[in-house]
Amino acid sequence: MGDDVQVCLPTGPAKKRSGRSPADLAIIKWSQLPIPAPRVRTAPPRHKTGLVGLPEWFWVTNWRSLSGRASAGEVWAEVNAVPQRLVIKPGDERHVVGCPGPGTAYDPSKPAAAQRTNCSYTYARSSATQPGGSYRVRVTVTWGGTWRGSDGSGGALPPLTRSTTFRLRVAEAQGLYG
Repeated sequence: MGDDVQVCLPTGPAKKRSGRSPADLAIIKWSQLPIPAPRVRTAPPRHKTGLVGLPEWFWVTNWRSLSGRASAGEVWAEVNAVPQRLVIKPGDERHVVGCPGPGTAYDPSKPAAAQRTNCSYTYARSSATQPGGSYRVRVTVTWGGTWRGSDGSGGALPPLTRSTTFRLRVAEAQGLYG
């Protein structure tokens, strides 16, 4: 009895399996994504002295989504990072300001009364008694991430934060009425 067996072999190059899942690749790419520290502008500008009782505006100039892709063989994962929240610790140790977005840039060509922001802080005391005569401000951006993989999988990634710290001088001025 003759059992003929036919064996089919692939004609192209052999494909290697990476041993990595899309979820593994997503976590790796998430940890490697070049998420920047916030670039913060203020009004009045940091090189000038602010005043007690007047709002100090804060906004982030590099508030942009990022994405990246990691692959191993035919397996891949795409990662998207989105800045979600801005938190300002103005340096007086008692207050924290949360902003839902990047803040609003102050436009010196417009009258102050015609401008609005949802991201400011009004200092109640001068920075004269602070170390170095200035408040130490810390600005943190929280990033959220999502991913999708070559096998249709996907989901949320753990939040990441990036921060920057700078000094801000605030003076007290007396008004004179005549």
